[in-house]
Amino acid sequence: MRRFIASVVALLSGTGAIAGTVEDFPTKQISYRGGLVVFSMPKSWIEEYESEGGGTFYERRANAGTLRLNVISARAPRAVTAAQALTNTGSSSVEALGDGNALAKGVSRTTEQGQPITLFWWHVANVLETDHLRIASFTYTVLGSAELSVKTASDLSMLEKSVREVRFGPVDSN
Repeated sequence: MRRFIASVVALLSGTGAIAGTVEDFPTKQISYRGGLVVFSMPKSWIEEYESEGGGTFYERRANAGTLRLNVISARAPRAVTAAQALTNTGSSSVEALGDGNALAKGVSRTTEQGQPITLFWWHVANVLETDHLRIASFTYTVLGSAELSVKTASDLSMLEKSVREVRFGPVDSN
């Protein structure tokens, strides 16, 4: 149990990984909004899309966690880097990714309809032009009682890898 808790802490702090990565699951490629954002998901997960909003992804089982994706496209008043675009996200650190994108991540806890929930979030920024950027916001929500479960740890490991490998399309589809 100590090893498991240490692994969860390492994952959430960005210092380690937990068994159960995207390679452990048969995956499918999600081409969100015609390729605006491309990432991998387990084949068994359900996809739902709002006509004007984001996407929702989840496993069809009781108390499954839910991944939500929304993309913001914006023009900055001046030239901006991907890392600069994420400086006010609430993350304690912003990480430059090898492809020119930047990643910020965090965890927050709240209640919804009296039920404790935990939200694990990742923001990936992508600069199209020096003043035009996109931010893919991923949020994985689980019941507070499931926050430290083996299943949540496995899902988080898979999602962390998938989010780090996100690709953005060359043009803005919105």
